[in-house]
Amino acid sequence: MTVIKNISKLVVPAYNKGPKDVVDYINAQAWAPTSADVGLIQNPGDFGSYVGINQVLGEPYLQATILATTLAIPVQGGVAKPLGNWSAAGYALIGAEVFYYSAIDPAATSASGYDEFTIASTADRGVLGTTAAGHTAAASATFMQILIGATTKIEYNKDLGVFNIWTKTTEQMDATFFYGNNGWTYEYNTYLLPCPEDVVTFFETAPGVN
Repeated sequence: MTVIKNISKLVVPAYNKGPKDVVDYINAQAWAPTSADVGLIQNPGDFGSYVGINQVLGEPYLQATILATTLAIPVQGGVAKPLGNWSAAGYALIGAEVFYYSAIDPAATSASGYDEFTIASTADRGVLGTTAAGHTAAASATFMQILIGATTKIEYNKDLGVFNIWTKTTEQMDATFFYGNNGWTYEYNTYLLPCPEDVVTFFETAPGVN
């Protein structure tokens, strides 16, 4: 079996793009390392997103109606600290919108008197290809934790004609319901994602690797 290991980058044409767009990308790498005409899969780098399980504890839901520009999102739930087991910063989904929160303000100090997601700017609303929107307070307006997958290894199996991509997500749990990093444990989920060789225009290996 012939396997090329330690691949650092795969370049594939973006949707409705072709080889010429990839060539243009290669020629412009020195001053334009990213392009809408190509897709990059890199190690290290992000690859995909997954729904976490932290929202199960406390079943957090929207406490007050918010606008598409709201930056402090109050949360209610079935326990005193519905966001007590969430990571200090990360991504959350409500309805069809994903937002990035930079902090959690607990009920003891928040303006609303409830646990709150704190969002740094409106640019952090409607991220990961979603759209910022208003949401109505309701027990059915629940929040889900979104985990970003990290690429950990890329290898090319020439015999099978596929690039194998390993990714990992980190689940942060806190059974003691403290805020911050007290009592965290970690669970790792690893995914093996095959990418057919005929969709890859070129690949790079890590420095010093043949």
